[in-house]
Amino acid sequence: MNRYEKFKKMENKTYSEVNRYLKSTTHLTAREWMIARLCADFKNVSDHSEMTWVGENLPDIVPFAESSYSRQEVSNAHSAFKKKVRRSGTTFFYAYYAGLINQEEMLTMIHSMIGHIGELLKIEGGELSESHSEEVQLLIAQVLKNINEADGFEY
Repeated sequence: MNRYEKFKKMENKTYSEVNRYLKSTTHLTAREWMIARLCADFKNVSDHSEMTWVGENLPDIVPFAESSYSRQEVSNAHSAFKKKVRRSGTTFFYAYYAGLINQEEMLTMIHSMIGHIGELLKIEGGELSESHSEEVQLLIAQVLKNINEADGFEY
């Protein structure tokens, strides 16, 4: 079986090196990242992730994977990924909603995040298109606008 192309740029990296890199820009572990990526890309005709297949084939398709996982381990890692995404989103928007950061600080953070997203996508063999970057910024701007309107305050 050929290596999974999305992790090809990590061919000579260890699990620990990938983990350290991810921790420098995200809250994700290498385990959560690789499982989330594979679960998103390997789905059956019912649009369900092939967790058993992913777990069994992990060392064959991910260069930094150290061993195979059971279906339960894949499910747990995928669940941890989703939980961290929700918590990170809550933290991000709470900081603005509660007035802990202002609009200018928020925009600076968004631009930084988009840069990190672009780096992660490059690692996976993709790229962040200009239109997608703009879509992300517009979506976040709309959420911030809704927060301001719902609470009746402006920054």
